[in-house]
Amino acid sequence: MEITALCERKADGWLVAVPELDNFTTTAKRLDKATEQIKLLAEKATGESKCDIVVKVEAVMPGIICDIESAQAKMREANRLQDEASNEIRDVVGRMRDEGLTMRDIAVLLGVTPQRVAQLAPCTEMSAELAR
Repeated sequence: MEITALCERKADGWLVAVPELDNFTTTAKRLDKATEQIKLLAEKATGESKCDIVVKVEAVMPGIICDIESAQAKMREANRLQDEASNEIRDVVGRMRDEGLTMRDIAVLLGVTPQRVAQLAPCTEMSAELAR
């Protein structure tokens, strides 16, 4: 069960409104305290287990929320690019090994340690070297 809490920042904390629970409103110093209170109230009102209740916090903070969303989108994009780069560098290391380059030569070319090259090398290659 998901319940939406509309939260507005006030000087000394938060004003929290929950339309789904008979327009319940409360104030809280911290959002985590408010969400816990909402879960307990929802449990009593619906009979749903507290563990199955998710409180979706929607904060009203003009300008800041947009900045948070923008930063989170950039973090997701950075993670996607990091995964893409990792796959590409593993491919490059594999191709260099196929060309007969040593781990040390690859390390110098990539500007990393030989240990890092060993981590990036394809698993099948590592298994073959360990078997020798």
